[in-house]
Amino acid sequence: MSSYRIGVDVGGTFTDLVLLEEETGEILEIKVLTTYPNPADGVIKAVHTAMNQAGIGGEKVRSILHGTTMATNNLIEKKGAKTALLTTEGFRDVLEIGRQIRPSLFDWTVEKPLSLVPRKWRYEVRERVKSDGAILATPSQEEIEEIARKLLRDGIESVAITFLFSFLDKKNEEYVTEILRAKNPDYSISLSSRVLPEYREYERTSTTCANAFITPVLNRYTQKMNDDLLPLNLSAKLRLLQSNGGIATVEALRDHWITTALSGPAGGVTAATYLTKLNQISNVISMDIGGTSCDTCLIKDGLPGWTTESTVGGLPIRTPMIDVKSIGAGGGSVIWVDSGGSLRVGPHSCGSDPGPVCYGLGGKEPAITDAHLLIGTLQPKYFLQKGIQIEKKKAQEALERVGSPIGLSAEEVAAGAIEVMNHNIAQAIRMQGMTKGYDLGSFSLIAFGGAGPLHACFIAEQLGIRKILLPDFAGVFSALGAALADYRYDFVQAHPCKMSSVTEKEMEKVFYELMVRASAKLQDLPALSLKVERSLDLRYVGQSFEINVPLNSQAKDRVSKEEAVEQFHRLHEELYGYCDRKEPVELVNLRLSCFALTPKPRLVSKKGTTDKSRTHRIACIFSPTKRQKEEYTFVDKASLRLGEKIIGPGIVLSPNSTAIIPPGWQGLVDEDGTIFLEKGREE
Repeated sequence: MSSYRIGVDVGGTFTDLVLLEEETGEILEIKVLTTYPNPADGVIKAVHTAMNQAGIGGEKVRSILHGTTMATNNLIEKKGAKTALLTTEGFRDVLEIGRQIRPSLFDWTVEKPLSLVPRKWRYEVRERVKSDGAILATPSQEEIEEIARKLLRDGIESVAITFLFSFLDKKNEEYVTEILRAKNPDYSISLSSRVLPEYREYERTSTTCANAFITPVLNRYTQKMNDDLLPLNLSAKLRLLQSNGGIATVEALRDHWITTALSGPAGGVTAATYLTKLNQISNVISMDIGGTSCDTCLIKDGLPGWTTESTVGGLPIRTPMIDVKSIGAGGGSVIWVDSGGSLRVGPHSCGSDPGPVCYGLGGKEPAITDAHLLIGTLQPKYFLQKGIQIEKKKAQEALERVGSPIGLSAEEVAAGAIEVMNHNIAQAIRMQGMTKGYDLGSFSLIAFGGAGPLHACFIAEQLGIRKILLPDFAGVFSALGAALADYRYDFVQAHPCKMSSVTEKEMEKVFYELMVRASAKLQDLPALSLKVERSLDLRYVGQSFEINVPLNSQAKDRVSKEEAVEQFHRLHEELYGYCDRKEPVELVNLRLSCFALTPKPRLVSKKGTTDKSRTHRIACIFSPTKRQKEEYTFVDKASLRLGEKIIGPGIVLSPNSTAIIPPGWQGLVDEDGTIFLEKGREE
């Protein structure tokens, strides 16, 4: 019997879904408008549509793999649960004190973001763990019970507990949790010793508070989603995509929702990494341009960049995540003129409600989608499949209103706006590469998202990139990434000391304890192959920040201090241009990542039959770079044959994504539908 998995990506404008048949690799793609204020409604609508079109019941679907921005949006908009903080006496104001680095160094009017936990709901507890892990003072039951009464009085829904040095001994945090649970079993309680057992008190407190703030919201969201899936026989099959690019069960995330805080762009990077491995390409730039933002990631030697530090809504969040940079540049980015008379694009977006002017849903401000429609690169027939009746005249009138004060026609505004957005994205990618010291000319570009292939060639030219991959299903590529993702759980344990004073046995013991925790998370996935990665966070004594050093995967349970320290020196030299093997090295954290590997089809092909008849036609578009009419060959993607050569100028059409191939670019179609483009002269 055929089995399926569903991948879902909820964006600011569209909700994308892929239905993947696991045995054949056949895919059905669905795109619907994202629903506000409850995005779950759009997800359920997309699932209904996919199952009806495929003619299958819920019993054939093994899992629904869901990428969501719920956590991010709630943190940015400060729409989480009513949260309290219990912290060590003397540390009540750590959220305000923070770090000495200000958001804008020379701006006297800048305001720091509001704390997720108001000061009136922060309580000091007389307890203390020393810097060596010894417990100096234990909280009294009477003190915690008095705090519990105040929490009940104020209607607190969630509690964050962050005690000093609890990452070395968590007994005090767990003791307080027991007392609070006895008073109110319904409390959602986040312990820093579980959420982030690392040092750096401000970041640990901020991350734990953020986890407590979003946990009740995400619990309610997933519960409602499961309730809505129940009539489809899909309840308990929901899985969530995390910021690290891996998926996790809802149960595994109950006390650790913060790992989903920046998971929105992770699906696209996961799919891009998969594509690079299939085609044996080492260095690529993943570029996802959707309706609201452009998300980019540098994939070096087949692996995406990683970080454990980020900010959401101006607040620091520490959790392992794919290093994705985002700017406000997408199909819904608003076109406007600043006070100096310059044409601007974004960063604000019209989203799906009201959407671009051409959607006819009440939008008044023209967006990039309106610009592409006017110059002739978008086809209204593909929007009809999504229930959108395109109105070109409204788009033209809106662009004329923008251009009139600065003496530009509607077409000139459209072409200029596209060029502005291309420049903004290219500059963001250029800065991303410069900070790493990479030569972007040696990278290929993977462009996807509904608008990615529209802009890929122009952006590549600005960056000196000569090779581009346009994947099949580019318009729903992030949803495909969710469907292809492996289960992944990350664990960390602080163990600050000099490498010269810690033994290999001590480190192996910590890794064993982390592996026990990982095994508990993976116990429901016995049929999948497992993979474990271990690493150390090391630095020179006196440094403020550490380097993550992977350990030899072949060594299994063994740790070699000598190899780890030597690898640290090499990485330090690669990153900073020097190393000093005479300097003492300090251990900060031990990290373990455990994977349950999901089966992946070698090829993906479109579900059902496709009309392969030749549909080439010649039409004129208003060139965004030449600012004049130019003939382009239009061809439907479904009619392209394996190995067929594509020569610019041309436009490749598909239901969920359109690609512009300017003059000077040419490419081939490979067996899995990917178009490989290369900059060069036409033969």
